[in-house]
Amino acid sequence: MMGSSEMTQRAKSVALEHGADLVGVVKAEDLPEHEEGISRILASSESVMVVASRHSLAAIRSPNNQVAQFDTVHSYGEAERAAHRTARFLESKGHPSVAIPAFIPIDMAAPKKGMRGEICWRRAGVRSGLGSYGENGLLITREFGAAIRISGLVTAADLEADLPLDEDVCDHCMRCVEGCPAKALSGEGKIDKKRCGDVIFAYGFRYFQRMLKKILEGNSTATREAIEGTGLLEMWQTFMTGNYYYCFHCQSQCPASALYPRARESQDSDAHSSLLRDSREAREPR
Repeated sequence: MMGSSEMTQRAKSVALEHGADLVGVVKAEDLPEHEEGISRILASSESVMVVASRHSLAAIRSPNNQVAQFDTVHSYGEAERAAHRTARFLESKGHPSVAIPAFIPIDMAAPKKGMRGEICWRRAGVRSGLGSYGENGLLITREFGAAIRISGLVTAADLEADLPLDEDVCDHCMRCVEGCPAKALSGEGKIDKKRCGDVIFAYGFRYFQRMLKKILEGNSTATREAIEGTGLLEMWQTFMTGNYYYCFHCQSQCPASALYPRARESQDSDAHSSLLRDSREAREPR
């Protein structure tokens, strides 16, 4: 039987080989804000694994929003794949485990109304040592800055927790705050969610509500404009792709994100190679 240390390394290896670029572990008890949600997902939860997958900076900095959205679908998909594969690996070793959505589906009932997931992955990322909070409220990592998407899993396995960083990764340059087109950021992680949502979710649910109201209350001209306008096409596309982000400034403007090409090269280190070897061994019959 594998001990806690070996199980943790094997699980991290599986995540890294199946889409994750960063992996951290925090004990479930060290996320008291999410105790109820975690227990509802898996009553026997002991550990929470956080997996992060990087963006392509070229994609999210492109003026072509479609390629940024496409990269977002990919990054979320990589994080989710890593979470699912790792959960399956842990279950194969006798530890009940559940992958948690990085994005959607999400609880739409009050009081959350689709605005909060079961676990705040930024908080879990900080407590698992992946990074620190930025002025934009996002998780800022040493390796990729804010240009990541995060998912994870809860497990009954007693994994070894990582220590939170003893440094502040954010350099507080305020470029994210100054560059926000919605003027939704005021620093210290404070976000005006209404302003942010009006831009980032330009053709999301709020647009859908407004369009329905226009159809129900408007005259024939307003109804025709709502049905034949570009907005309906954009909304249809967000429904088809599952991605409705229209702004990436707070991620793409982070100067820490610009450092990640060098960080990627450093991942050929002996430690990373060892994790990948462990992953291959984990899949071999014993």
